[in-house]
Amino acid sequence: MSFSILLNDYTPFLILAIAAVYLAQLCRRRLAVHLTPYEPPLLKPTIPYIGHLIGIARKQTSYLDKLNAKYPVPAFTLPIFNGKMYIINSPLLIQSALRSKNLSYDPFIQDSSEKLFGLSNETMQILRAPGTPEKLDLMSEFNREMHGSMLGEHLQKMNQVALADVAASINGIVDRLEVKSLYLWIRSVMTIATTDSLLGSHNPLKTDPTLVDSLWDYEGGVTSLLMGTPRYFAPIGYEGRAAVQAALIKYYGAKHDSEPDVACITKMRANVFRKYGITDEETAKLEIGFLHVAVSNAIPTCFWLLAFIAASPTLLTSIREELESITTIRISGSEKGETNIDHAKFLTHCPLFVSTYRETIRLISSLVIFRRVMADTTISDGKSSYLLKEGSDAAIAVGVSHMNPNNWGPNVAEFDPKRFLQPEKGEIGDDRVPKKAYFPFSGGKHLCPGMHFAFTEILGTTAALVLGFDIVGTDGNLLEVPKIGRSTMAEAVTKPEKEGLEMGARFTRRKGWEDIVWKFKAEHE
Repeated sequence: MSFSILLNDYTPFLILAIAAVYLAQLCRRRLAVHLTPYEPPLLKPTIPYIGHLIGIARKQTSYLDKLNAKYPVPAFTLPIFNGKMYIINSPLLIQSALRSKNLSYDPFIQDSSEKLFGLSNETMQILRAPGTPEKLDLMSEFNREMHGSMLGEHLQKMNQVALADVAASINGIVDRLEVKSLYLWIRSVMTIATTDSLLGSHNPLKTDPTLVDSLWDYEGGVTSLLMGTPRYFAPIGYEGRAAVQAALIKYYGAKHDSEPDVACITKMRANVFRKYGITDEETAKLEIGFLHVAVSNAIPTCFWLLAFIAASPTLLTSIREELESITTIRISGSEKGETNIDHAKFLTHCPLFVSTYRETIRLISSLVIFRRVMADTTISDGKSSYLLKEGSDAAIAVGVSHMNPNNWGPNVAEFDPKRFLQPEKGEIGDDRVPKKAYFPFSGGKHLCPGMHFAFTEILGTTAALVLGFDIVGTDGNLLEVPKIGRSTMAEAVTKPEKEGLEMGARFTRRKGWEDIVWKFKAEHE
């Protein structure tokens, strides 16, 4: 057989091989991520182009823990296809990034809204429309109005409504209550209390308590919704969203948001949407996200805080002593005493209680703060500086900073309720408690506006339970704090799973506190 005949026989295969080599080289050039010398160093994946994407999809926030443990550098760049994402781990670099006006969360809100809420094209056009010299864009209007609606008398009103609901549930415990799941019980009580404080007397979740589970079904499906998972693969999240949105469509269609007992922040949001031309039906679809954010982090935090306190008799005794100093009992002719907890004094009179709350958040926080780089920006920790290029995304792993022994010392993984107690000399932020490594509520213009409300609601609920009841497991033994895992990228705090979700509890009125009616009121209210 001659060489020419042999060549002719294999010509198609040679052409395919040459084409494959050319295509591979073309892909390598097109998909290659090019960095300037000033950007965070490139961290190449094991599987080219998609390795980091697979790692994040499989491991979620724990993948960032893994990367930081293997490559403990202040910041690095993850190549994903032909794009890149900056991961910022150093506390001082994080603070620098959060202060920058060139790093914005707004694009992520706009990009995710269509999938999360099932919005119309018309509404998405309004959300994405840029501002003009005469009129701010919708997101800027929100950011301007948001924080003021959650302060002062507006915050006090929300606190009063939520804590009154919590008190009503606790006062319903006559002598003893046994719950099969401590977490689900807290979830039920606080979901109604929180949504009542936001939506007022026409709160559809109070009218139809099955919507509480629907809201949490939606919460559990947020990751699937964000990924665009078809409905038939993730029906629970879709059905939960549909049920709550249907109830909210009736609520906003009847203009119940204008009632006097509705929170200022709820009124503000609806007014801004209407001002920009968003219909009541689309407003209702959007506001399931508002309810989701209001309950999804505070309620798991309350569960973990109560578990940590109930699991430690010594800590429980000390916190009870602090709480008694801000609690008054008034006997007025009846056999029952009216007990008032002055929630305004938590910060000034209950340092261990507040420290325990902050330590709980440190351990359970898995928040990843995403920002879009709107213009070339340099961030610095005072020693090193890094360039972030316009159009790229940055991710700030709060959980990594909260669990870094370089920030918190060798006992970083342990629960230390005294970790946030103010030292005798200096303030929080010295070498003992590095404040700059602690940011569970994000930062900058996107600092969580509801953190003060959550603080009062969580501590108020926990205070009444630990002060008025002995809390043990259903077997009569001390509660054990369940294993704390890591959350998904769409969640900010870890929720109990498996044995934690199934952990029951028994509440028994404490001796001497049997005939108590609980109330919450600050002296200045």
